[in-house]
Amino acid sequence: MDSFFILLPSFTIHFFFSLLLLTNFTSYTFSLCNHHDSSALLQFKNSFFVNTTPSDTFLWRRCSSFSFKTETWKNNTDCCEWDGVTCDTVSDYVIGLDLSCNNLKGELHPNSTIFQLKHLQQLNLAFNHFFPSSLHAGIGDLVNLTHLNVSYCYLSGNIPSTISHLSKLISLDLSINWMEYRRGLKLNPLTWKKLIHNATNLRELYLDIVDMSAINKRSLSMLKNLSSSLVSLSLSETELQGNLSSDILSLPNLQKLDLSYNELSGQLPKSNWSMPLRYLDLSSTSFSSEIPYSIAQLKSLTHLSLQECNFDGTIPLSLWNLTQLTHLDLSSNNLTGEVPSSFFHLSQLSYLGLSFNKLVGPIPNEITKHSKLSYLDLGSNMLSGTIPHWCYNLPSLLELDLSNNHLTGFIGNTMLCGFQVSKSCKKDEDRPSHSTSEDEEESGFGWKAVAIGYACGAIFGLLLGHNVFFFGKPEWLARLVEHMFNMRLKRRNNRSSANSRRMN
Repeated sequence: MDSFFILLPSFTIHFFFSLLLLTNFTSYTFSLCNHHDSSALLQFKNSFFVNTTPSDTFLWRRCSSFSFKTETWKNNTDCCEWDGVTCDTVSDYVIGLDLSCNNLKGELHPNSTIFQLKHLQQLNLAFNHFFPSSLHAGIGDLVNLTHLNVSYCYLSGNIPSTISHLSKLISLDLSINWMEYRRGLKLNPLTWKKLIHNATNLRELYLDIVDMSAINKRSLSMLKNLSSSLVSLSLSETELQGNLSSDILSLPNLQKLDLSYNELSGQLPKSNWSMPLRYLDLSSTSFSSEIPYSIAQLKSLTHLSLQECNFDGTIPLSLWNLTQLTHLDLSSNNLTGEVPSSFFHLSQLSYLGLSFNKLVGPIPNEITKHSKLSYLDLGSNMLSGTIPHWCYNLPSLLELDLSNNHLTGFIGNTMLCGFQVSKSCKKDEDRPSHSTSEDEEESGFGWKAVAIGYACGAIFGLLLGHNVFFFGKPEWLARLVEHMFNMRLKRRNNRSSANSRRMN
């Protein structure tokens, strides 16, 4: 019994001593802020000005909000707790940095301390204002990068060849960099070849509006080296030229392909499609011939844009099998035949554009009760017959264009604009030069309706002006106006290009 009381104090002292050691060891082990990385981040922060009142509407419209993450970066604090910073859970190194939409302004210098973060795996600097800046050779020192995003950063100049050192890249986004409507970044053939040769794990490649005019057909075909990995490829408006092999549409894992607004020609494959493809945009290219029946193999396709190409022949009925389609645009081609009634039984379809073709016959009379169609453009064809009733009682329909056809009927949907069409809409002289007061009252547009409309508009305008003055521009309104402007601009461009092509 005596020995027990002798051992008890000894055991207690040993226990508390061990607990003290364990506490100190634990706090040391999980102090994740590496001094070198912390210093590099602070110097990077101090090399830029953070505008906390965003004035760049171009960036403001594309960021849901500006976060100003670097405001939390303070000296003598744990950098692993800073906004936008991710540290490795085992080591004390910074492995992730996300400063997208931070509204950083200033020059990205060649000796920037960000290139000292050698253990970085993910770097996102998108939607900042690095002007005047280039993408410097130091980017090649970050050899552990798997994800790099410097889109919408106002960068310019040649993409450095050292970017090919990033052999672990999974996702690369250098898109939408320009200044004053000029292309910002330029990619030369040697850098392209090195990058594709080394970054064999690349799954996502976004180079929209990068100048790739020097990349020829043979260099572009090197993308086949990424056949086992590539999932998303976006090369819109990159000045690519020449005849493109259909092999690019046969990459086995490809889910997104955007080659729009390039001087590329070619034909769609008749077989061996990339089966997982969900998004295909070849608009404003010179792809031609018929749309093959085999396109129905793309069971997962949700977005198909083939407008402003040179496709001809009839629209394949097999498109009915693409039950996941939400967006289908075949406008401004040379398509003939009738509008397939099956289009109006695709329950997920919300956008259908078939304008500026040579389509004939009536608009199909039936549409699925579960339709989500919100935009329909059948304008500038040779359609005839009566406008079907569903055109003015479909709840989801917001925009409808049936102009420049030979249709008769009445558009009565209060959500749409339109008047009674008493004759075929092919001659302006067929339309009455003026309307009587009785006609105005019958159509619902008499002076009383106009007065009420003006009064409501004035009240709404005053309320909106008050909110804008005291609280700033509503983001929802800015986006709505931008969307409407872009839609009308796109439609006008489509029509002008189609008209010029027909005149030629």
